[in-house]
Amino acid sequence: MKISGIICEYNPFHYGHKYQLDEVKKESDAVVCIMSGSFVQRGDVAVFDKWTRARAALKNGADLVIELPAAYSLSSAPGFAQGAVLLLDSMGIIDDINFGSECGDTATLEKAAEILLNEPRRISVKIKENTALGMSYPKARQKAYSGIIDDNILAQPNNILALEYILALKKLNSKIVPTTLKRSFVGFHSMTTNGKYASATLLRDKLKNSADISDYSPFDYSGCITYDIDRLSDIFRYKLLSCGKSAFSGIADIEKGLDDRFLKAIDRRTISEINASVKTKRYTMTRIRRITASVLLSLGQCTERPDYIRVLGMNENGKKILAEMKKKASFPIINKVADYRGSNIKTDILATDLAALCADSPVPFGRDFTTSPVII
Repeated sequence: MKISGIICEYNPFHYGHKYQLDEVKKESDAVVCIMSGSFVQRGDVAVFDKWTRARAALKNGADLVIELPAAYSLSSAPGFAQGAVLLLDSMGIIDDINFGSECGDTATLEKAAEILLNEPRRISVKIKENTALGMSYPKARQKAYSGIIDDNILAQPNNILALEYILALKKLNSKIVPTTLKRSFVGFHSMTTNGKYASATLLRDKLKNSADISDYSPFDYSGCITYDIDRLSDIFRYKLLSCGKSAFSGIADIEKGLDDRFLKAIDRRTISEINASVKTKRYTMTRIRRITASVLLSLGQCTERPDYIRVLGMNENGKKILAEMKKKASFPIINKVADYRGSNIKTDILATDLAALCADSPVPFGRDFTTSPVII
């Protein structure tokens, strides 16, 4: 049986995601999805809970959905990719990984990744010089590699993640084979549609304005509870008031002076307003949002890295995959959180409970203990 892996967020699931699953299953017998849980890589709470998103994936071609822990999902691109690829590799059953990219050519991406893996010292120095001039890290790296790596490769969001997936595979010396699918229907941040295709960015904007997204998603979200991180604004402001600069201790994306910018913005009413006030040309909005979410979850105080495989959902094929995985996986597999004795899952439990406070309708705490994996 050939088993493919997909790293995803499905925030929310749309026809572009369906297209990828359909294309992958033309060549594979099964697909395992590593999906962000309650918080996502853009530094936000997921617009729907992780079980709803797992069900959407399973209804549209996925066979097994595994949660990507918040410690990884709230990391920058390298940490996000490393955590997800580590999980796939630890399963011992994945043959290849498929990811979307603007480039659409695996060989081109692998060649660029090889250059990044062996970064010359002069390039490292140039990147530091560029960031010192006020450039964001992605822009500083793109400019430093200009003429060595095609600017478009390092400028477009899906390409950047694709490179990080390949780099993570290389660093792990993994036997998993990288493959890419060209993203061609709409851009990553596009606010326009192309027939039934729309970006997740546009769909989240529609959901925030209570608009119907049924034309752009093969999954029926009607009646599903939605989540908005601005409902945590008072909690975030209180944390800044009570902890001061110590709230940012150990946070991965923080730099000297950035904590001061947050504290000066404490009089803003919402998290979105605080983040907008903190953002500069050097610090991207995604980076600022990740810092905010990391402060809320006290990620800077977490010393244990997640080393478990948490099952969110499966179909009948997924059950067979899981049975095989139990024989080969190097990490413990969790079906029921209550049965897991490790302490490093506490952050994901907190993430689920914090997300409950973001819901537009009452959601109970402790859902990680009371909600079983989705089975279809």
